Formats: sequence, C-alpha cells, structure tokens
Amino acid sequence: MRALNLAVTVCFGWLLVLGMSGCASSGSPPNGPPPNLLVVQAEDMGVIDANPEILGRDGGYSGTFAGNSVWVYDDTFLANPNAEGETLISDSWASTTDLNAADGISGFQERDDADGAPTMLLSYTQAEQAFNAAHQGNPCQQQPCGERWAMWPGAVVEDTARSRALVFYQLVLAQPGAFNFAAVGYSVAIWQNFAGLPQRPTINPGAEHPDLLFGQNDPSFGTAAFANGDTLYAYGCNSSNLDVPCVLGRVALENVLDVSAWSFYAGNGNWSSNISDAVAVLDAAPIMNVSWNDYLQSYVAVYNAPFSQNVMMRTSAQPEGPWSGEITAFDALLPENGGSSVHDAQAHPEYNGNGGQVMYVTYSHSTGAFTSELRLVSVQLNNTPAQ
Repeated sequence: MRALNLAVTVCFGWLLVLGMSGCASSGSPPNGPPPNLLVVQAEDMGVIDANPEILGRDGGYSGTFAGNSVWVYDDTFLANPNAEGETLISDSWASTTDLNAADGISGFQERDDADGAPTMLLSYTQAEQAFNAAHQGNPCQQQPCGERWAMWPGAVVEDTARSRALVFYQLVLAQPGAFNFAAVGYSVAIWQNFAGLPQRPTINPGAEHPDLLFGQNDPSFGTAAFANGDTLYAYGCNSSNLDVPCVLGRVALENVLDVSAWSFYAGNGNWSSNISDAVAVLDAAPIMNVSWNDYLQSYVAVYNAPFSQNVMMRTSAQPEGPWSGEITAFDALLPENGGSSVHDAQAHPEYNGNGGQVMYVTYSHSTGAFTSELRLVSVQLNNTPAQ
C-alpha cells in the first residue's frame, strides 16, 4: 500500500506527496467558477470484490484494453506467501468483461502463480529482482533488510490505433520504516498483447534506470491520463505541501516514449517543449481521474480531499483549463469505514451510464492492520451549474 503498515496509511497518498518534490508549476492555479454540474444522488454500492488471498492494497486505477476493464493496484499484502515466498508484492491487477456497473461490478479474473497467489502486472528487471532478493528476510544478505524496489502503476490508457494499452508507473525505492520511500522516476509500460504482460521498454540505454521517461524531480506524469483522438494527455501532480498542483503534458500516442516529442502547458494558451515551463492547471490529489463526460460536455476531475471523507469534482471545457472550483461529490463517511479518511478516489469512465449522467467512483480506506477495501459509489449528475 505505498507503506508498510495499513494501520497508519489512511492518508498515505498525501504523505507520499509530502515526501516527494517536483519541478512543476509556479504556484497553484486560482479557483475558477463552480463546476457545471450538480450531484443529485450518490449511492454506495458496496465493496469491489477481491481475491480472498489479498488482505489489502491501494490504487485502483482502471482502463479498457481488448474488451476488458483492467484494474491496477499498488503495494498488495497477501494472506499467504506466493511462489517466491513473499507476502508483499509491489503491484497487482485484475480484469473483467463486465462493463455495466448499474448492479455493481463482478467477474474479476486474475492470473495466479503456481501457489495460487495473485501475480504482478509489471515485471522487475533482473537487477531489481536481485536487489530485492538480497535485502529480503531478516537476517538478509545485504543491509538494510527490507529495502526494495517497487513499481506502482497509475493511469491505464488504451491506444486503439496501435492495438495496445499504455500503463503509467513510478519506480520507487522503499526502505525500512513507515513512509520511508521515494520515487526515482516515472515512465510508461507498453502492453501490446492482453494475453501477455506490459513491457518496460529501454528508453535511455546506459542510464541507471534505462526504462524511465521522466526523472525523480519531474512531475509524476500518470497521476491521470487519457487519449483524445491520437493525442495523449497526462497530468503530473506532486508538491511539498498539502496543496497538490497538477501540470499537464501532451504527446502524439505514437511518440509516447520520446520525451523530446512531449510538450507541456505553459499558460495563456501556450505549450512548451521545456518541462520547466509547465504551470499548474488545477489543484487535485496524487491519485485522480480526468475524463471527458458527454452528458456534461466537459472534462471532469475526480479525487479525494486530504485527511477527510470528501470526494471532490471539478470541470473544464479543455484539458488545460480553466478548471472550475471544486465541489464535494459525496461524503464517504459510512459505518463500515469507522470514520477514517479515504484515499485513492477516482472515476471509472468506461462505466459511465446514461451518456455520463451517472458516473462510478471508487475510494479505498484501511480496515485494520494490513487490510483495506475498495468501495464503489454511483454518482448521478445534473448539468446545472452548482451555486
């Protein structure tokens, strides 16, 4: 779960962002007008099913690929050791062909290992695997015991023209102790065949981490991402305080792995090839979803507010804004979560109902030491400006 003890991770996403820096943005953008929507009703639809071998995990991004809805998660705690003897893996995933959420989402399938444990979506390099093995156990071969490389997946974007999916991820060095971890960079894995797994292409041969597209001081691109025609848009959201300004990059889908082909929104309608020119376009969260909504005829950003039960929404006619001020879509305070803060809130636009009038949103919260659950909420909208 991006931490080593779920009992203290109710706001891990925000604590993560506090420990990371980004080159992005000259301050936070001003709040715009209210969103062009009202939330008519929000209905809790219960817990998203998970393999009983999984105690807890976070993340929960989803996207479509080859007729499936694919859900990706970060650090995942297992009830029993997997084939490698591990009870913590850095990512996990599931897929379903159920694309109608009106009665909930079911039919999730996973690919298990020889011991029946869930497997990872993103694979380690040989060097990363050897590093983790040397630091595993107590005693371990190499100090400090428990230090490890982790890959945390983010937004999943289908590139239909090239019959593939793009999986954003960050490479993280996690050390012993709560919240003692930092991203060393960000990149995109290419998933060419659904029967296989995403691959981490070599982008910078000879570099310490040749798979990375962006470095540790760059924005965390993949916080949210989507395709509009043949153009990929990706938001990077990180900061050193509770405000989380998000910058925006774009690139032709066919050139996603060529950083020189990217441009970054620099304000006043201008785009720049220099990442240092990027300015914040909205304040949001380290995990969110941005998608086009046909019913509203606007983009919608969905995320959770820090240290609260509030799930928020903003709207904009353009990916770069101006973005509206935020409204509370719903309060996730339920008897089931005991009043704990929520995290990982995001929409799943492949499930939009009635042309986008109904959106489906998930959030997660801890339920105990090393355990958590992901809950689904249907949100019915009205395209009347909020007051």
